[in-house]
Amino acid sequence: MDFIKELGYLAIVSRMKRLTDSLMKGGGNVYQSLNIDFEPRIFTVFYLILTQEKPLSISEISSSLQISHPAVIQAAKMLTTKGLIDSFQDDKDRRIRRLVLTAKGKRLGDSLHPIWNDIGAATSELFVEAGVDMLSVIQKIENRLEKENLTEKILKRIKERQFDEVEILDYSPEYKEHFRALNEEWLKKYFNVEELDRKILNEPEKEIIKKGGAVFFACLDSKIVGTAALLKVDETTYEICKMAVTEKAQGQQAGRKLADMVLKKAKKMGAKKIILKTDARLRHALNLYLSLGFKVAQAETTASGKHEREKQGIFMKLELT
Repeated sequence: MDFIKELGYLAIVSRMKRLTDSLMKGGGNVYQSLNIDFEPRIFTVFYLILTQEKPLSISEISSSLQISHPAVIQAAKMLTTKGLIDSFQDDKDRRIRRLVLTAKGKRLGDSLHPIWNDIGAATSELFVEAGVDMLSVIQKIENRLEKENLTEKILKRIKERQFDEVEILDYSPEYKEHFRALNEEWLKKYFNVEELDRKILNEPEKEIIKKGGAVFFACLDSKIVGTAALLKVDETTYEICKMAVTEKAQGQQAGRKLADMVLKKAKKMGAKKIILKTDARLRHALNLYLSLGFKVAQAETTASGKHEREKQGIFMKLELT
């Protein structure tokens, strides 16, 4: 059994590397059989220097080949060791070193041209026989990656899965202690627990729900990991407050799903505007609110009262249509 094949796209990078290594080995064996001191891994850097009319810097080579500076430097060291290239300081900027072929490098390049033509033709024939226009396939994949980075594509899927895994629960007296503990966790880390906080945290039913608001909890793996409250300011204005996700569960979309639920609830209750108060130190929370469409605005009357910490705070609002 070929385990890498069994893994399919999960191991596509390893499989492509294995294919690349196989092709590299084939080319390397050709040079070895002809007693030529050359290696496929230095081909592109050497060929670029060989075909350019002027000496090139590391940065110029990196840009032309779309490979990293360290990779170019490594190839350049190998070429220098083999006596195929030399380097000198740039006349205008002595921090820059330019690479140029030696006489030995020029002679080798001239002798390798017909061999490279044979290598290219044989490789093309290999893929034609396999029924694959490999260059076209690679170009399509590269074009796709330019439009959407693979890292972003993977992270998007992870976030979507994590979002679906979070369960949102309505308020129940049995969750009252979680409401207090979750909020005290972040308040004690960044600020102080003020009297206004204690009033709401100790009596969420009285201070929030009975006044026309709502409290929600985020549950992950059967554990309460987050909470958020919606306070009624007036008939068309609601305030998001006391939103907290325990540190161990942050980054797992609990906060986003709580915010999503709070916004849906506010709209259902007839809200035309949602406000909140936050702080620049709460970077993740601030980024979340901005991504949801909240804008920084002049402070307005809130339902949660005036806290001492809000002297340096940020007031935000979201107009609903």
